[in-house]
Amino acid sequence: MLNNDFSVQTDISVKNELLKRQKEILKAIILEYLKTTQAVGSKILSEGYGFNISPATIRNEMAILTDNGFIEQLHTSAGRIPTEKGYKFYINDIIDFEKNIPEQKIKMMQALLAQNYQSIDLMLTAILKFLANVSGQLSIIAEPDFSSGILKKLNIFKIEGNKLLVVISLEVGLEKTIVIPNSYNLSDAQISAMVRYFNNRFYGLPIYQIQTQFNKEFDSTYSQRETILIEILSEIKNVINKVSRYIIRFDGNLGFLSQPEFKSQEKILQLIRIINNQTDFINIFKKYEQNDYTILMGDEIKSHDFSDLVLIFGKYQVMDLSGFIGILGTKRMNYRENIPMVCFASRMITEMTTKGTVMPYFNKEKRYV
Repeated sequence: MLNNDFSVQTDISVKNELLKRQKEILKAIILEYLKTTQAVGSKILSEGYGFNISPATIRNEMAILTDNGFIEQLHTSAGRIPTEKGYKFYINDIIDFEKNIPEQKIKMMQALLAQNYQSIDLMLTAILKFLANVSGQLSIIAEPDFSSGILKKLNIFKIEGNKLLVVISLEVGLEKTIVIPNSYNLSDAQISAMVRYFNNRFYGLPIYQIQTQFNKEFDSTYSQRETILIEILSEIKNVINKVSRYIIRFDGNLGFLSQPEFKSQEKILQLIRIINNQTDFINIFKKYEQNDYTILMGDEIKSHDFSDLVLIFGKYQVMDLSGFIGILGTKRMNYRENIPMVCFASRMITEMTTKGTVMPYFNKEKRYV
């Protein structure tokens, strides 16, 4: 059973706070707000959601929901909008996670994995783009952390534009490629000599150990010698440092920015600052790396800059190397589909890369999360 960190952060006593009618009214308010972004009044609920009670009774129940912190009234004469507490209750206690992913989308994910199974990079890119398109939000991925992988070999190839392609291959079958400048017009013989030196010295060691040893030996042995070899080894040192940490990528479309939450230039610039700071996301993923999936809302993510956003992510494994994939979006997103979608995507990546098979579609009686 997957560990839902979100439920841990929600006070379980709230489950007993609401009567059945109050739960239904809260659900209706959230659904209406998700559609319109407008504060919801008792008249809309009475006319549009089939409550067999008077608007006055609905207002009384809304007052209770407000007092308990599930909804709020921004202006005296306005309707109500959900609070973070309301969204959390909706996610934990109202959404039925069964049968929430349309079968067509499940089959589309399976097809993407099957088409790209020979390349981890292509597979992750395809799923990243798919999540962005079906959710209407920003998809996010932390590529696998190579630091615990065992080096099989390092290769360097000349490519067009006077550049070098450095390929680091791990024992588990994964490869990482990085392009560096060929500033000194190295000959094939010089490249081969460096490749032999590196592979003879570091073959069979985990990347994190290579990073430590290489940095130490490089700094102590070669710091006083200015040669072509040292300059290129310095580039390789930088390559090793790069592959020993998570790399964050985002995907999205223009529809994401057309949402009312980004109607001002200030909000768009704020979002750009958020996604450009990879360190924040790496720290978040590491903090919750014991969970199979996590949902963080507003200030729970990091700071007030995230107040209008929700981060949903799941952990996947690629040959025992961990990565994370998820969605960064607005609080008005489609939780009903997006949460199970992220969980299922992370599990499918793990299954495909570990066992070489695409997960079958779940039995209708089983849960996705």
